[in-house]
Amino acid sequence: MKVVQMEDRHSPWIRIFHWVNMVAIMLLIFTGFYIHAPQSFRLFGNMDGARMVHFAMAYVLCFGVILRVYYAIAAKDAKNIVFNPKTDIPNLPSMMKYYLFMSDSHPYYGKYNPGQKAMYTGWLVMALIQIITGFILYKPQVAFWATLGDYLGGDIAIRMVHLIVTWLFVLTVLAHVYLDISEGVPVLKSMFTGKIPRGFHGEHSEDESA
Repeated sequence: MKVVQMEDRHSPWIRIFHWVNMVAIMLLIFTGFYIHAPQSFRLFGNMDGARMVHFAMAYVLCFGVILRVYYAIAAKDAKNIVFNPKTDIPNLPSMMKYYLFMSDSHPYYGKYNPGQKAMYTGWLVMALIQIITGFILYKPQVAFWATLGDYLGGDIAIRMVHLIVTWLFVLTVLAHVYLDISEGVPVLKSMFTGKIPRGFHGEHSEDESA
C-alpha cells in the first residue's frame, strides 16, 4: 500500500485566523440581515440579542483583519494572497477554462490561483469598508464618525453601501466554497490539519499546449 507523503500548507496561525474571521463574518451576515429586515429574516428572538452579537463580531473581525495583515507581512505570506495584476491577470484565462470544465489541467500558480488571490484581496477591501461604514452607523454620536458619514453621503448612502457589500460577501463566500470543493477534499482538509498530499497541486503544473 502506497504511503501518501504530506507537506505543510497552512500554519496554525493561518488556520486560526481563517476560522475566527469566518465565524465572525457569517454571524455578521446573519445578524445584519435580521437587523435590516427582522420581519423577513427571523433567526433571532429579539433585536437586542442580534445587535449585541453583531457589534461583538464587528470587534472580532476588526482585530482579526489587523492581525491577519500583520501576519501576512511578518511571515512574508502577503505574496501568496495579494492579487498582482501584472502576474495574475495573464493567468486568469487558463484558470477560467479549468473551473468551467473546458480543460482538465492548468498551470501551477503557486499556493493560490489568481481567482483565489483576487477574492482574498477583495475580502480585505470589503472588510475595511464594512468596518468603516459599520462604525459610522454604530457610533453616530461620535464626532469623527458623524463627520465621516456626512462626507461619504449621509446615513442612507452608508446603509446602502453596507448592505451591498454584505451581499458581495455572501456571493464571494459561496464562490470560495465552490472553488475549494472543486479542487478536492485534500484542500478542504488542509484548513483543519494544515497538511496536504505532497505534489497535490503539481498534478496540474504543466502548461497546456492548447
